[in-house]
Amino acid sequence: MYPRKFLMPIYLNLLELSSGRGVQTLSKLDAFLFNFQREVEINADGSVSIFLPPDPHYIGYLFKLHELHVSQAIINLVKSGDVVVDIGANVGYFSAYAVAAVGKQGKVFCLEPEAKNFKYLKQNCDQLQSQGFDCQAYRIAASATAGQVNLRVHQLSTYHAIEDENHALEGVVKIEVIDTVRLDDWADSQNISHISLLKIDTEGHEPKVIEGASRLYKSQSIDYTILECRSEQIANYIDNFSHELQLHQLVWDGKKWHNCTAQSLEHRTDCLLSIQPVDPDLLTRNTEI
Repeated sequence: MYPRKFLMPIYLNLLELSSGRGVQTLSKLDAFLFNFQREVEINADGSVSIFLPPDPHYIGYLFKLHELHVSQAIINLVKSGDVVVDIGANVGYFSAYAVAAVGKQGKVFCLEPEAKNFKYLKQNCDQLQSQGFDCQAYRIAASATAGQVNLRVHQLSTYHAIEDENHALEGVVKIEVIDTVRLDDWADSQNISHISLLKIDTEGHEPKVIEGASRLYKSQSIDYTILECRSEQIANYIDNFSHELQLHQLVWDGKKWHNCTAQSLEHRTDCLLSIQPVDPDLLTRNTEI
């Protein structure tokens, strides 16, 4: 069993002493010493937990500090009984936060196309199902069209990306042929008429995912969307899309949420789109789950 509760205070003290500069060395040492999967409790009572692979790239997940602004936003936007769809769910880290927020009355649907990540995602969803939560895993990718595409599998397990002419990717170790669906059609097949929160993390494929969900957006069937918006191309797409559908925008700059368009900020990582305006302070509230 991975001694997380014993190790975390030691690791955090070491990182504080080194001003965070030793995180890569520490993550590699941890993976070497404990070369087996480790369990992380997501909520206070431990009823929601997931397993992580012994991969140095997941050290932020172990600390529960990986993209903290995203997990906080999920906790503060989602309520009991809601429906959440996680596109590019990886091993299910943010999906687990959604499960904790929606409770046993809600539903969380997780889409992840890469084989190794999906293995862990399925294991985590199966465990949550056994505890009475409705968390379902699907080995598919969302896109603008249904069919098959090439997935570039990266040496780092959170960098896998669908092959396209606008996305050059170094560090690719192999190609996987994966199935794609349009979110509009897939939602119909699952009898999903309303999505409380849609999270999209697809390493540059976000506009294609949105294109495939045009009907859901036009019918205002998605309350909130959290997605990455680092590149100028994606920021421009999101700004135009939000203007066309009159969606409200908040943008994360690495420190705080701003009520502005994506292209207004020189540095940005994530965007929140919503039907109704959202108070930026709400998203970073420390809410217990």
